Formats: sequence, structure tokens, C-alpha cells
Amino acid sequence: MTLTIEEAAAKARHVLGVDAERYPHAELEADLVCGGFAFDGGDRAAIIGYDGGYQTSMTELAGETIDMLVSGWLVEQRHRHGTGVPAAGTPAPAPATHPCPICGRPTGHQDRYPRSVCADCVGRVADASGRAVVAFNEGVSGGLIVFYVDSPTGAQSEIAGDVLESGRCWIDGIECTIGEARFGGVVVERLTD
Repeated sequence: MTLTIEEAAAKARHVLGVDAERYPHAELEADLVCGGFAFDGGDRAAIIGYDGGYQTSMTELAGETIDMLVSGWLVEQRHRHGTGVPAAGTPAPAPATHPCPICGRPTGHQDRYPRSVCADCVGRVADASGRAVVAFNEGVSGGLIVFYVDSPTGAQSEIAGDVLESGRCWIDGIECTIGEARFGGVVVERLTD
């Protein structure tokens, strides 16, 4: 897990459009494969997953609580990762991993993304000229948006159109693809060896 609480809080503010307070949830935060951090924004809530995905809810309009949102997230993510719910007192099974094709560190494996890179390498994604970029889902229903990390008009205020249009990015000079993951989040995969 490389996602910090501060990074998760920033993403929660972005996707909710309001300042949200961290909602501590032991089971969610302890599951390093399927978990993440929860945030309460009053009438709305968000879960920011360790794997980059997220889920939001207009809790009042949906008639649900943040605990219901967390429970639904854990069920969905555990199904997606094939981990199931561990029996009480039993540790969760070790997640499948593969070596990051950029740095060699173990990274979570999904058959759909066999060449995915680790979170540390995702943090070094750049355009063809080496300018740092960051990608998010555009909204609750998905869609990919890519921003330059820094620009003359402020942090993450300029869309990285070439990366967004081509679906190509670079990490340490190595060409990769960048796109929206099937169940939310962003996936970066090494293009060639």
C-alpha cells in the first residue's frame, strides 16, 4: 500500500466536491488488497481504494449510511480480487502478485492487467516530453481525466490532452499505456519489454 491518508483525502475532496472528514473503519483499512480509506462529507461519502479505485454515495438521497457503503465496497472488491471474506480470526489469503515491469517490486495481479505497474511507478508517470501527469476517474460513473501535475495556472489545472487522447505515457523513459480500469480507477501497463 502506497496510498497515504493525505492523498486519499485529496481525492475524496475532488470526487465529492466538498471537504470530507476521514471515517476510520478498521476492516476497510486493514485489508491491504481490497481496502482503502472512507470519508464522510455530511450528505455524501467516498471510499478511496488502495488500488486507485473509488466509490461515492449521496448517502442521504440513497438512504444509506457510510457503513453500508463500506460493506458494499468490501464485498465488491473481494469478489473482484477473488479473496472472499476470511473467517473470524483467520488471516486473509495472500493476494496474487507479479513483479512490476518497471522496477520489479511486487504489485497486485489481475489477469485483465498482466503488465500493470506498481503504485510507486504510477507516481512517476509523464508525457512524451517528461512532464509529470496524474490521472483520475472523471466522475462517479467513470471516465478518464489526465492532468499535468504542475502548470502555470496551478496544480492539476491543465489537461494533458496528448496523454488523454493517445492513452500513452512514460515512466523513466519506458513507454506505457494509461486507461480507465474496468471497475474504476486508473491502470498503467508497460507497453513493451
